[in-house]
Amino acid sequence: MCIFVLIILRLKEYIMETKTFFYYGFSLLAATAILFSRCQKEDEKNTLVVTTTDVTEITRTAATTGGNITDDGGAEVTARGVCWCTDQNPTINDSKTEDGSGVGSFYSRIAGLEPNTTYYVRAYAKNKSGTVYGEQQVFTTLPPLSWAITNFTEDDGLISNRINSLAVDDSNNIWAATSAGLAKFDGSSWTSYTTADGLIDDAIRVLSFNPDGNLWIGSWESGVSRFDGQTWTNYTEEDGLYSNHIYSIHADQNGNILIGSRNNHLTIFDGSTFDSFAVNPKPNPDGTIMGHIHAIHDDHDGNLWVGSCYTGLSMFDGENWTHDINNLSSFINTIFCTSDGDIWLGQSPLGAFQYSNDSWKNYPERETMIRFVYTVGEDANGNIWVGGRDGISVFKEDAWEFISSEDGLINTVAGSIVGDNDGAIWVGGVNGLSKITPLENTKSQ
Repeated sequence: MCIFVLIILRLKEYIMETKTFFYYGFSLLAATAILFSRCQKEDEKNTLVVTTTDVTEITRTAATTGGNITDDGGAEVTARGVCWCTDQNPTINDSKTEDGSGVGSFYSRIAGLEPNTTYYVRAYAKNKSGTVYGEQQVFTTLPPLSWAITNFTEDDGLISNRINSLAVDDSNNIWAATSAGLAKFDGSSWTSYTTADGLIDDAIRVLSFNPDGNLWIGSWESGVSRFDGQTWTNYTEEDGLYSNHIYSIHADQNGNILIGSRNNHLTIFDGSTFDSFAVNPKPNPDGTIMGHIHAIHDDHDGNLWVGSCYTGLSMFDGENWTHDINNLSSFINTIFCTSDGDIWLGQSPLGAFQYSNDSWKNYPERETMIRFVYTVGEDANGNIWVGGRDGISVFKEDAWEFISSEDGLINTVAGSIVGDNDGAIWVGGVNGLSKITPLENTKSQ
C-alpha cells in the first residue's frame, strides 16, 4: 500500500512538471510566432509600391513616361525617376532620370536615344530600405529622319529671326514677313526691304502672291502693301480698308485680294475698290463684333473658306454663307487648299482637319504629335505638312512623321510653312527659318 501511494505521488509530480514544460514551451513558441509576425508586418510596411507609366510621345531620340508611388513603405521616398537601357530589367546603374522625391505620380522625359532602337524602362523609388522598381515597359524609337535640315538666322543675313509668314514666287525665291521688314532669299543670299524702300511698316504679319505675281503684304497695324518687284503701293483705312490691323491676306483665283482683320471683318479688293463686311457677326458685351479673321482660302470649286479665332469656320459658296462648319466654332488658325483640292485647316486644341470627298477627318495630337496647329502647307511632291506647338509633321504615304527641335529644327513652335518648287519645305518661327529637304525626293504614291 505504501509503495502504491509513493508511485501515485511521483506520477502526480511528473505530471505537474510536464504541464509546466508544455506551458513554457507553448508560451515560447507563441512569443516566437508573434515576434515573427510583427517582423513580417514590419518588412511589409517598409516595402515601397511603385508602378511604371505607359510610354508615349515616342520620337527618334526621346520618349515620355513616368511612374506612380502609391505606398512609401513607412519611410520617406528620397529619390524617384525612371531608368532605361537596351537590355531587360534596367536599374539605376543604367541611364536614369531624377524626378524629385515623395509619393504620387511623376512625369519623365527620356532623351538622348538612338533612332530605330528598342529600349526597356522601369520606374524606380528609393527610401532607407533600398530601391524598388515598377513593372517593365518596352518601346522602340522611330526610324532615322528622312529629311535634311538647314537653318537660317540673322547671322546668315536674315533681317530678323522672327518669321511671321512665308511665300514663294514663280522663280523659287523665298519671301519672309518678319518683325523688322520683308526678306527675300534667292538660293544664295538675302535681300531686305523696309519702310526706307517703300514698305508700309517694318512689322509685317502676312504675305500672299496674286496670279499676276504681285506680292501683297499685311502689317500688324499699319495697313497693306503691294509690291510688283519695282514699285510699292500702300493702302490704309483712308483708302477703304476696314482696319489697319491685318490678321490674314489671300489672293484668290480671280485676282481679288481678301483681307482679314479685327471684329471678324473681311475686306475684298477687286483692284479698284474695297468692300468690307462682318463674317458670322456675334457681339461682345461692349457691343463690338467678336473675333479676328486669321485664315482665308478659296478652293478649286470657287468656294471661299474663312476661319476666325472666336467664331470658327465659315464657307461662302457664291450665294450663301454656312457657319460653324463641322461644329468648329472657335480658334481656326489656318486654312489651306491642296493641289488635289482638299481643304486642310489647323485648330486649337483639336489639331489638324482634312475635308475631302465631302467628308471631314480629324488628325489629333496622338497622330501628328501637334495639338495646336498654326500652319499647313504642301511640298512639290504632294506631301501635307502641319506645324504648331512642339514642331511639324508631314503626312507621307498615309503616315505621319514628326520633326522637332530635337531633330535640328530651329523653332520649337512652327508659325508658318511654305513649299518651294524643288520639293523642299520652309518653316518659320520666332528663332529663324528652317529649310527641310527630302533625302529621297520622290513623290508619294
